[in-house]
Amino acid sequence: MKLTEKQERILNILREDFADGAFAEEVITKVEGLSIQSVRATLSSLATKELCTKEKAIYEGKEKTKYTPKPVSE
Repeated sequence: MKLTEKQERILNILREDFADGAFAEEVITKVEGLSIQSVRATLSSLATKELCTKEKAIYEGKEKTKYTPKPVSE
């Protein structure tokens, strides 16, 4: 499956640092040079490619989307 450089970078961060899942607001702390909107869009695109799952959860008192990486299948 073809991924953009940004998708690969975000997916690696999600897998390495947030194996139990994370919100875009948490992932952006590990990324430089991207806006929160860009991180959200990239995470959403990864979910569309079925590389992570997404579910609604509460983050800082608001309902937001939490992304969890799927296990790597060789």
